[in-house]
Amino acid sequence: MRSALLFTVLLGCSGGAPAPAPHTPAPVVTVPAAPRDAAIDAAPPPALRGEACGSGRTCAAELACADAPGGYCTSSCGTAGAPCADGVCVATARSGPQCLRGCTTDAECRSAEGYLCDPQWHACAIPNTAVIVPRQCPAPRGIVRDPAFGPSVALSSAASPGLYQLEPSAVLTDAGELLALFGARRGVADPGQLGSALVTARGVIATGFPAAQGDRAEVRLGRDAKGILYAVWLETEGRHRQISLARSRDGGKTWTSPDRVDAADCTDQDPACLDRPMLAIGGDLVHVLYAAGGGIRVATSHDEGNSFRTALTALSGHHGNATVGADGRLHVVALDPGTSLPGFGSADHRIVYAASAPGGAAFGKAQKLSGRDEMLPFYASNPSVAVDRKRGYVYAAYVRGGRDAIWDLVILATKDQGKTWKRTRIGDDPPSCAIHMVPNLALDPTTGTLHVAWYDNRGTGRFAHATCKPGAVSCTQQGTINGAPFAALSMEREAPRWLGESAALVVDDKRRVLHAVWAEPVDEQGTVVARIFHAAATLPKK
Repeated sequence: MRSALLFTVLLGCSGGAPAPAPHTPAPVVTVPAAPRDAAIDAAPPPALRGEACGSGRTCAAELACADAPGGYCTSSCGTAGAPCADGVCVATARSGPQCLRGCTTDAECRSAEGYLCDPQWHACAIPNTAVIVPRQCPAPRGIVRDPAFGPSVALSSAASPGLYQLEPSAVLTDAGELLALFGARRGVADPGQLGSALVTARGVIATGFPAAQGDRAEVRLGRDAKGILYAVWLETEGRHRQISLARSRDGGKTWTSPDRVDAADCTDQDPACLDRPMLAIGGDLVHVLYAAGGGIRVATSHDEGNSFRTALTALSGHHGNATVGADGRLHVVALDPGTSLPGFGSADHRIVYAASAPGGAAFGKAQKLSGRDEMLPFYASNPSVAVDRKRGYVYAAYVRGGRDAIWDLVILATKDQGKTWKRTRIGDDPPSCAIHMVPNLALDPTTGTLHVAWYDNRGTGRFAHATCKPGAVSCTQQGTINGAPFAALSMEREAPRWLGESAALVVDDKRRVLHAVWAEPVDEQGTVVARIFHAAATLPKK
């Protein structure tokens, strides 16, 4: 109206135009507004990276709501996903590389919900969920390659199943031939287990090993006194998991169809329940152990693995090792995480040990082997156990350390059925620097020497060897087993450089040879991937 009125006045002043007729305004009609959806008015905007989600709040486009306290909007990154321009690409222990919210102080994170600014990655995360970045540690002074070991031989390659291979298990046939069984991973974009491969020490693939029905993980080998070979693994297909076992009577050339070992320990509604199978064989008994429902379960067969008696719980825990003594008692050592979240160091974790009655029919009360308030990592820390049947010693080894990335190996020995334990340490001389992880034990029955092998990040990384006198009164580092330096050592799980949770040491007492089988990161045309290697050492005659 103001613009129309001004136009009329200007015309009147310019001379001669008749005045307009009086204007009668039209009646005002009020149209009621359409009713709004109250839920639309109340809906919060999509959550951005690092913000809370779930309970009615969705994440912004290209983000997913992670299962974390209060929810956490994130996305995959690195070679497995999209770029991470608005955050920090962090290698996590359980979810692969994740693009998280960047930070410099805890105040920038949801600290009230437990998120803090990780000092290594500078990203908002729940403490202990991001992978440790190993230090750059110099090679140890005066300790180069163990002169007892011959050349390293690659047992896997780009032609082997999967993008990379890891977690070997090994056994000797009656003829003295070494067989190695290892897992194979698809790759970063699809990190599930592809299956496995069985090879000789010459790198020849055994084609008769059963093909995987689904995804196959954590393969283990064993041999009984009759020369029968046994293999167990975790088979996964969709939400279904089971522990499978196969047998070979001809040195690994042909194998039976897999049989299921576990019975009603877990249901398909809880696929995370079943995990980490192990083998322990003594006399005519075959013990298959596995994690289920917070404990280590033991299923025992009296008929070469054709049937198993109802499994019983040996002790609490998630992963570990087992062996059988001369008296038929089963010795089990495990890491028990308790109620703490898995991670790279917690004082709430503990190492536990239990021994059975002869035949594994019942277990005594479990003992805590780790020290009070010791920091114990969950990952890369599978404890190990060995028995000296002639001298009566029982040995255990575990990893201690936290997010400072300085981890030692603790070696324990008992000769009085666990009443007292002798403790010694394998690690760095001060100043400490390296991560020592994945301990492996093998006992030389002739000399009583305990052989220890592990991964550490000395130099660019290595698979190292030490010997301990009977009773573990002292241990001496002998040097590196691998012939060439590692291309790079990484703590990132579910990635091509990942080495897994196990390696293998096998003593051939008849031929006086120590076999070592391990995973090693190698650079293949600019990409670092894990491959399986073997080397053998000559043992002293006495």
